[in-house]
Amino acid sequence: MEHSIAKLSKISWEFPDAKTRTLTHSYHPFHGKFIPQIPHTIIEHLTKPGDTVLDPFCGSGTALVEANILNRNVIGVDIAPIAVLVSKVKTTFINPEKLELELERLEKMIANHKAKAVIPDFPDKNIWYNKKTLQELGNIWGQILTYKKRDKDLFDFFQVAFSSILKAVANRSEHWNWAFIGDNLLPKIDKYVDPYKYFSNTAKRMTAGMEEVKEVKTRSSIKILQTDTRELSKHLKKKIDLIITSPPYCFAIDFNRYYRLSYYWFGWEIDKNRDVEIGARSKRGKKDSIDEYFSDMDLCIKELYKVLADDGYCCFTLGDTKRDNKTIAAVERTIDMALKEGFKLINHTYRELSQQSMPQRRIPKEAVLIFRK
Repeated sequence: MEHSIAKLSKISWEFPDAKTRTLTHSYHPFHGKFIPQIPHTIIEHLTKPGDTVLDPFCGSGTALVEANILNRNVIGVDIAPIAVLVSKVKTTFINPEKLELELERLEKMIANHKAKAVIPDFPDKNIWYNKKTLQELGNIWGQILTYKKRDKDLFDFFQVAFSSILKAVANRSEHWNWAFIGDNLLPKIDKYVDPYKYFSNTAKRMTAGMEEVKEVKTRSSIKILQTDTRELSKHLKKKIDLIITSPPYCFAIDFNRYYRLSYYWFGWEIDKNRDVEIGARSKRGKKDSIDEYFSDMDLCIKELYKVLADDGYCCFTLGDTKRDNKTIAAVERTIDMALKEGFKLINHTYRELSQQSMPQRRIPKEAVLIFRK
């Protein structure tokens, strides 16, 4: 293992030519996720087939997918319902031939309006969507709902495809990104966008990704839990061989509010989920918000130490953020908290974030930290 650590210390973590949209990785837009090559490299070097890998802030499931194809048992944990849904679908294999047949069947149902359209009552729905777009989305969602009792895996698959188009077909303003949606700034340009075309293309692309998975999937176990990492040890009985995660950045993103359109359609409570989100951007104005963030992260680190096996590894990728033009030293504080808990820091390097697509371009680099228990 020392040889593997030495190798990791020489790796350039930028992976500039890496393909990041293979397998199921492009299923759903998700902010703040790390590129697949980071968890793949760490898992490959620090574990062996049959070991158990945990991502306690699994987000869209990037590390889970990579652990599975490396034949490691996988546990993903997240408190956000959108993260749990996307991670489940990305790690649940469905035969691509079945997906093709069911998509053809679903598209016929959509064309024939076989089931009743379902448009939930949510705030400003006639501002978020053009009238025709909204009616057609309701038709798609109504047909998808018929799968809920008949085949839960297919229902989840089509639900993710539906969720992934909700921003793309929504109305917008001239300047527009996820942060505007997170802050509930209503769009000003009313324009029809064809959701049938978007949904069909998305579901077909997702099916193609599943075809890739078919060639590399393993029989390793996969478990995804919707729970709070601050209480992780209550839910895990078996010790973990490797923890790898990109924890919440302090005030960088509002995961739950960014995906408010999905939350509206699926009946998930935005504010309730936001309140339990660690480091949510919308909390940045609270007087004690920075102290609260580090207190929450300290609780998480304590829980990670409890569930990790002796001599196991815990790996973070995270960066410093800013509030009021002052740097929040998340990397330094995280190292201090981990060392205080009993972890040993064995690798500390940085990677540049030159290809950021998220609105928070003010985060120029992030640390790759590897601890051992």
